[in-house]
Amino acid sequence: MVCLVPEANAQISADILWLVDTSGSMAGDIAEVQTRIGQFNDVMMMNGIDAYYGLVEFGSGETLTQDIVPFSTFNASGSPFMTISTGGGFEQGSEAINVGLANANFRSNSVRNVILVTDEDDDSDLTEFNNAIASLTASNALFNFIGVPGVGNTDSRYGVLANDFSGAAFNILDFRNNPGPFFDNFINTKVQEIIENAPENPPEQTPSVPEPNSLTMLGVLSLFGAKKMTQKVLTKNNKAK
Repeated sequence: MVCLVPEANAQISADILWLVDTSGSMAGDIAEVQTRIGQFNDVMMMNGIDAYYGLVEFGSGETLTQDIVPFSTFNASGSPFMTISTGGGFEQGSEAINVGLANANFRSNSVRNVILVTDEDDDSDLTEFNNAIASLTASNALFNFIGVPGVGNTDSRYGVLANDFSGAAFNILDFRNNPGPFFDNFINTKVQEIIENAPENPPEQTPSVPEPNSLTMLGVLSLFGAKKMTQKVLTKNNKAK
């Protein structure tokens, strides 16, 4: 039995804003994330992280459909997150970042996280992309994305943001092919990032989650030059030998 840390006793506050591409090809991915979000929150609690969640939908416009709320509200039956509908095909991910960070009500003491999920590149124009850089900087937010490396401007947009804003890049094709191990890797990375970026972070605190699949993580991260994350995984593997 896993012993969970109650939210009331959590040591770190984290506000996690999901940016989800709602174009038709994403239906299966959305359903998979909805299925696994409970596991995501459980691991946050296990590691003393009081996580709140918000949602921006993009694909036929960019809209904050769920402000930052506790998990019980975010995951409730009939909530915006649980009733995402697909449609459209104009995926302006950078503009979704701008809309989310401009309108979400983050807690003042939280580690702010942006997680973008898409199977397309960024249809935003250059001004919107530059505004996304400014928005992430002003919000002091971490940026992660699950997408497709090498497609269109993905590397030069989302890959750059992940590298520059203390995050990591993940391949959505790996998610589709093997969602269980992929999501374990993803959660582990998020927990590490939040702990490392928390104010007054206890240095001895380490995440209580499974080790990432090193080959998958290194393969994805190397595509985006995420040297910091690559060095971290290599160091952990060397210690394990």
